[in-house]
Amino acid sequence: MEILEKNRIILIPAYEPDSRLISYVKELNGHGLHDIVIVNDGSGESHKNIFGTLKEMGCVVLTHKYNQGKGMALKTGYHYIHDTYPDYACIITADADGQHAAEDVFRMANEAVKNPDSLILGERNFKQSGIPAKSLMGNRLTSTIFALFFGRYLPDTQTGLRAFGPMLTELMWGILGERFEYETRVLIYCIRSKVPIVPVEIQTIYENENRGTHFHPIKDSFKIISVITSDFMKFISTSILCAAIDIGLAWLLFDLLRRFLPGADFLRIMTATAAARVVSIGVNYFLNKNLVFCNEHTGTNSLFRYLALCALNMVLSALSVYLLHTYLRMDEKAAKIICDVILFLFNYQLQSRWVFAIRGLNHEP
Repeated sequence: MEILEKNRIILIPAYEPDSRLISYVKELNGHGLHDIVIVNDGSGESHKNIFGTLKEMGCVVLTHKYNQGKGMALKTGYHYIHDTYPDYACIITADADGQHAAEDVFRMANEAVKNPDSLILGERNFKQSGIPAKSLMGNRLTSTIFALFFGRYLPDTQTGLRAFGPMLTELMWGILGERFEYETRVLIYCIRSKVPIVPVEIQTIYENENRGTHFHPIKDSFKIISVITSDFMKFISTSILCAAIDIGLAWLLFDLLRRFLPGADFLRIMTATAAARVVSIGVNYFLNKNLVFCNEHTGTNSLFRYLALCALNMVLSALSVYLLHTYLRMDEKAAKIICDVILFLFNYQLQSRWVFAIRGLNHEP
């Protein structure tokens, strides 16, 4: 077996681990993986002996005084590795509950070295027998919803076995999230910033119905779903707000302009409508950039892309309503509602992937 160099760093966040973690470290050592950083995420005095043994085995043990969550434990490890190992080739994150076979960690390290600009995902095979029903349901649900909103089906969005090179380390610790939802935010950020995601099939290990894990398949899966859908819910909110601004301002201007444009109703209505639309578009652009997609790295042309999308929407809306009304004899008002709902979903996807996509980042450490 090829022995990996020592600058492949294994990072294990651990909260109240049992003796399996000690056995797991021995297995990793047997595969030539000796640089192991373990973050004790506030496990308390009752687990002091386990972490003491891990230190004696050569592991670096970092300690949080209180439990801060898996996301924060990973970020603590990323900062330490970045500052301590200047020549590391990659970081491989693994769970402390024995779900990830040492040979799979070894394979992930090799893949990360081959693909230094990519996120390597260890994907479990949920088609095999013996998978706990709650885990299967939670993974399938989150994977399906993730694909619906981000256009990429990842069979295992909740996998903790991941690897990446130093080019991505600063990106990883800059992503929001403190607990299990952090790993979902990483996937979202990588897709939006066009970081390649490389899947590697790994063994599916559930010991004792996976009772040792601190991940709650139902409760935590719904938390993850809320992360996946949060941008869309904010998108709906800003759209409703801007529609109210558009209508309210138009109504206000209809009355205010009467004194300046007496008898010129068409010009008055067009002026009021155009002014209201300009204001609502400006507010919507600002809110979507800074609140919905929260991206400072959209490039210099995001406003022009946004305006182009607005123009495209107007053309598609008018054309679709005309075609439905003319050839299917559909009521114009009903056709307008159907077309605009479809365009609303289309609009969200294009704004996420094109208008406000993450651009121009340099991930060099």
